[in-house]
Amino acid sequence: MTDWTKVKGFKPIKRAEKVKVIEAKESPWNQDPKGFFLIKPNYKDKTIHVGFCTNDCVLRYEIIGKRSQEIYHTIARLGLISLYEHAAYLGKELKKAELAIKHNLKYVQDEDIDFNKKRK
Repeated sequence: MTDWTKVKGFKPIKRAEKVKVIEAKESPWNQDPKGFFLIKPNYKDKTIHVGFCTNDCVLRYEIIGKRSQEIYHTIARLGLISLYEHAAYLGKELKKAELAIKHNLKYVQDEDIDFNKKRK
């Protein structure tokens, strides 16, 4: 079990009498009833463009920002997401897009970034 009592930058953590240790595993994907997001980095102006579509494939919003945090905060403020796993997925994809722009790497939504493959 990990010693969490001395994590740098935090006050000492107190342990509950019994701590549950849970092994992480994937679950099946659940479609968010509110809709889905399309993510496209714009390398020229170093912005991330995010299209929000309803599940009937109608584009309703385009959100543009330079940092993943400002984009997901905007999406949360607009109430465009209703499932925790969708929010986690979106945060991961937005950070990937941000890193792809910063390091001039190819970004493809739902695929791992190949850190050895620069954009042409």
